[in-house]
Amino acid sequence: MSSSQKQTFFHRVLGFYFRLLCILAVDLVVTNINARVLGLTSMYEKPIVTLIGMGVVLLLFWFLFSFIDKLTKIVLKVTVEMGNLLVFRKTAIFLILCGILYGIYMLYYHTWFGAWPSFYVNFLN
Repeated sequence: MSSSQKQTFFHRVLGFYFRLLCILAVDLVVTNINARVLGLTSMYEKPIVTLIGMGVVLLLFWFLFSFIDKLTKIVLKVTVEMGNLLVFRKTAIFLILCGILYGIYMLYYHTWFGAWPSFYVNFLN
């Protein structure tokens, strides 16, 4: 396998992983927005709140899908340029992306359960 084929495969994997991170981040934003929209039921009727929520989600996704495509291309370009300066560039890039994934995990946990995760697990009980 030549280095250009390896680089192409690496770019595909990197692009796929970055898109996964973006999808998770977008869903996290939508989850938070949905919670706020549902809070409007105290001021408006449920059919109106439903329409407001649907409109907000459509606008958000319409904007974010085009933004994700542009952002993916920019991140791949910057990653390749920055990666040429690093010794273990592929490892460093994946570690950075794993750190971002961990951050998204923390935010999901906080959004769903209202607290930051505790990693103490009691297996004896």
